[in-house]
Amino acid sequence: MKRNLSLTLFFGLLMSSVGLSQVRAPLVDEMGFADTILVNGKIVSMDDRTSIPDTPGHIFEAMAIKGDKIMALGTDGEIRRLSGSRTRIVDLEGKTVIPGLIATHYHSFINAARTYGPAQGLVDPSIKVTVVAEKTAEGTAKKLRDAIANAVQVQKIPKDQWITVDLREGQGNRRGTINTWIYHGVINKRHIDPATSNHPVIVKAGSVQNIFNRVAIEEVKKIFPDWEEHTDLENRIGAGQDGQGAVPEAQGLTFELWWRDKPLENLAEALRLQGLETHKMGITTVATRLLFPTVIAAYHLLNRQDQMPHRLAYYIESQRGNFSSLKTTREVYRFMGAPWTTHASGNKMLWLNGMSNEVWDSTMNEVCLGPDMPDAPPEIKARERCPGPGSKPWESVKTAIISGWRPAQVHGTSSHGARLYIQMLDEAMREGGYSLEYMRNLRTTLGHNELMGNIPDVMAGVKRYGIILNVNMAYLEDVAGNILDYGEELRSFAMPVKTWIDQGVRVTFEAAGMDFWTPIYSLITRRIPRKGIFGAPIPEDGQDLVLLPEEAIDRVSALKMATTWASEYMLAEDTIGTLEPGKYADFAVLEKDFFSIPVAEIRNGIPVVMTGLSGQIVYDNSQ
Repeated sequence: MKRNLSLTLFFGLLMSSVGLSQVRAPLVDEMGFADTILVNGKIVSMDDRTSIPDTPGHIFEAMAIKGDKIMALGTDGEIRRLSGSRTRIVDLEGKTVIPGLIATHYHSFINAARTYGPAQGLVDPSIKVTVVAEKTAEGTAKKLRDAIANAVQVQKIPKDQWITVDLREGQGNRRGTINTWIYHGVINKRHIDPATSNHPVIVKAGSVQNIFNRVAIEEVKKIFPDWEEHTDLENRIGAGQDGQGAVPEAQGLTFELWWRDKPLENLAEALRLQGLETHKMGITTVATRLLFPTVIAAYHLLNRQDQMPHRLAYYIESQRGNFSSLKTTREVYRFMGAPWTTHASGNKMLWLNGMSNEVWDSTMNEVCLGPDMPDAPPEIKARERCPGPGSKPWESVKTAIISGWRPAQVHGTSSHGARLYIQMLDEAMREGGYSLEYMRNLRTTLGHNELMGNIPDVMAGVKRYGIILNVNMAYLEDVAGNILDYGEELRSFAMPVKTWIDQGVRVTFEAAGMDFWTPIYSLITRRIPRKGIFGAPIPEDGQDLVLLPEEAIDRVSALKMATTWASEYMLAEDTIGTLEPGKYADFAVLEKDFFSIPVAEIRNGIPVVMTGLSGQIVYDNSQ
């Protein structure tokens, strides 16, 4: 690691050639005394943006903070001289300080609502029913119908009362099976409608595919009359008639229904309380996609009241159809008052960072490998979900680009899905009359990428457009099942992160919820602890999944994916992601030295002692 204990000062003062005694007065005259000073630490700047392994940038003993920004970094003696009578001195006792962590893909509002909503009067009023799937779709459909009818009869559920069915995969189902059944309409609302004609029912199959019965659809259409059009996912016309709803409908529409008469302040408070939990993990910035107007309005309310718990970059979901046809998107503009431009609304705590698309290329069973795996069994190839010209994902994202939006958090999975995405970018650039430089400056992103591989023409397109690849190592649990479908050849497709980085591709990672350390451990070992993070069963032998151990990366590069490089994903590298004078004082103090502890200890998580956000210590567990 590089070590540079020379003082680094705001406004570009050259400390390498000028002694502190000569510059102290000008700096203090210009900025005043520091508000807070951290001393006696190992402060790692992470300001090296290269892809060279083990290059974190500079290491300092102390850091001075003025207002919401970093004032200076240097030795204890140098930085202490910037203190005045009212300066707070924090003794780090040798602990390691890193930039505040950046969660580039985190769905927060659902957890906020469930965890903190009830205390705010935001309750899920539905009756809960749990059903474990059978081995066959037919058996599962019958079990669903019988369970709903039985619940209505036994519990004497009042008319018009919502029923939520949690459909779980059984021992004979590989993860993703029930989602596949629902997506293809093998199980649909016609199977559950006979169970009751008096109760709105939603069947939730994990977090991806869901079914609304006829009564539920009628309730939803009171607010969103074009719901059926919205739910015609991709090019599978008729999904709405099947009662199929994807993530936003299942988790968002119901909230809109149940909470539409509740004060916006209640939802805002739930979001704030959830956000405070991120401080315990050293997270200071979050990116998420938002579709529903009330959630966006709640965040804007927090921002106006100076109550944002963390920085938030959000993306408007263009999941289906043309932007102009989406009532929910039109409603967003009403609440936000922003035109079609990436940075029209926002400040240091809340900004619109582009648009997302959840259904470009699916996860789990319905991957998109196309010509890259031509010899797979026909039944496996038949369920691949690949968007092409004219499909709703294709036209939605293309329309967004031509209209001036930045596409980000586009849900990618596989090599051919990425190839099609690149072809769509070609088409958007041509039809929009844009230059390649303009397209590269969009910094478009693909999320997940668990089966991207290292296909030459695909990677050439990724590099040509400067596409940022976001990865979640936990998704490699799914890849183990995909290998069973496609054969051992598919193993080489499993997130070759080191190869991508070596080629100069920007890679960031998605935390598993708020857990950063397990994904980082997996990046530097290629061992994927099977914790059932996404509902996958934990093997009885307790063994880790190991895929492509040669693709392990160094721990500094793994941390860059969550700080330095992640700030580029957020279009905010000038203000966050590294510890440098003039940037926001966002930092995390770690109980253990991430850079030197045994790798096994990273797996167990590194406790955060203190978190700073905009110069304020928002979490302190040092006592």
